[in-house]
Amino acid sequence: MLSDVTLQGSPVSPALRPSSSVPTPRSVSGRYQVARRAAQVVGAATPLILDYWRDEQRFFFFGGAREVSEATHQYRARRIRSEIERLGIGFIKVGQVISTRGDLLPKPYLDELRTLQDSLSPLTFGEVHATLEATYGCPLEDVFEQFEPTPIATASIGQVHRAQYAGQSVVVKLIRPGIQHQLATDFRIVTALLRFLDEQLVRFRQENSDVHVLTRLFSQIVTEVNAGLREEMDFVFERANAERLGALLADNPLVVVPRVIGELCRPNVLVLEYRPGIKISDGDALRAAGFEPLKMVERLVEVYLEMILVHGVYHADPHPGNVAVDERGRIILYDFGIVRTLSARIRESLLKMTLDGLRGDVPAIVDELYRMGVVDPAADRATALRVGEKFRELYLRDMPTAERIEAVGRYMRDAFGYVPLRMPKEMVYVFRVVSMLEGLGTCFKPGWNIMADASPAVQRGIRKMMMASETIRWPELIAQWVGRWFRALFARPA
Repeated sequence: MLSDVTLQGSPVSPALRPSSSVPTPRSVSGRYQVARRAAQVVGAATPLILDYWRDEQRFFFFGGAREVSEATHQYRARRIRSEIERLGIGFIKVGQVISTRGDLLPKPYLDELRTLQDSLSPLTFGEVHATLEATYGCPLEDVFEQFEPTPIATASIGQVHRAQYAGQSVVVKLIRPGIQHQLATDFRIVTALLRFLDEQLVRFRQENSDVHVLTRLFSQIVTEVNAGLREEMDFVFERANAERLGALLADNPLVVVPRVIGELCRPNVLVLEYRPGIKISDGDALRAAGFEPLKMVERLVEVYLEMILVHGVYHADPHPGNVAVDERGRIILYDFGIVRTLSARIRESLLKMTLDGLRGDVPAIVDELYRMGVVDPAADRATALRVGEKFRELYLRDMPTAERIEAVGRYMRDAFGYVPLRMPKEMVYVFRVVSMLEGLGTCFKPGWNIMADASPAVQRGIRKMMMASETIRWPELIAQWVGRWFRALFARPA
């Protein structure tokens, strides 16, 4: 067994130094590869951008909008999905986030983006063995008593193997070699392309056109996804995320966060205790173990409400492969590469809007959205109120959040002529989480809705935040509610 001194005393292994097989951006071969990749991206994006631009102005800089049939939208959507999958994992990650924003694109595009999958093959055991030995600087058998060559999970940036260390079962997660260079190149190209589009739209006086608004929103999403992937590929961050969430949720009997084996962790290798469980989307296995699947999803919602509303720190990637149920019915969280935080100000606003929503106070919700900067300050408030009432009407229907957001997005475009939303960066992943949680619920009940079907969990989450909040000025808030109630009570009918 490798000594702790050796494990803790190898600051940078050969595997973590720049490899001669990966060209640097300043080398001739590196510049050629960047130029070649840029040509691929621009070649894929240009026809799609021009098509969309012509939808808004038939002759680019003049002429009215042109009618586009549903069949044309579906054809374009399939083409976009195909191009994104061909371009690789960075584009797939961006597409997956966009697919949760029903206010951005028409339904055919969102439906196709939700089917995005990466098709990278697993690393061979030879590659895994060589990477780990280079990382630890010694034979693999000197570190682990046993190491299973077949991965128990694979992902776009790495894969996971089971092993034995110091008499306990552990999981070993390592990064796919070369993936950092590929993603850094892709995001540099996409950022430059979006910046160029933004500059040209401003130059030709296309500010606040649908194309310009979408360009700005896509830029925001690309920036957030890029930051998330950089953290996801640095296991120093993931280790810190796992330890932080483990500490915050330690007293919650509903959830388990696997313990980090700190002495074995490196920037490209993460080792955690092995916590087996039933995949939360496997309804048959859950029922066989005596658990009602929708109750487990409701339990997961309650855990997420505590993370988001109470702690302001949350696991931002709850797809079925990252969530399981143990033999005691506790939620197990895996993969802490994407963990996000919410400021006290944003959490306070979310709580206020939730309480106002329970009272049906649409004007108060719209005021809060303006205060948060979510709605463009130049947007007409009377129109925003009509959109808010439309959202309330849709909220009362039995439909998933993603469909509701799509409907409100369409109504918003019709009412304003553009989408007047300026989503705070902190909120990008909140939308993704809500959509993914509802996706889990719909595995077991079509149309499952968090607010309607998991309302007991939502109410418990609200109570926890209200008790934990130190920033909300309750006397002032109660006075505002009473004042609004009296104004509504004695208001004359229109």
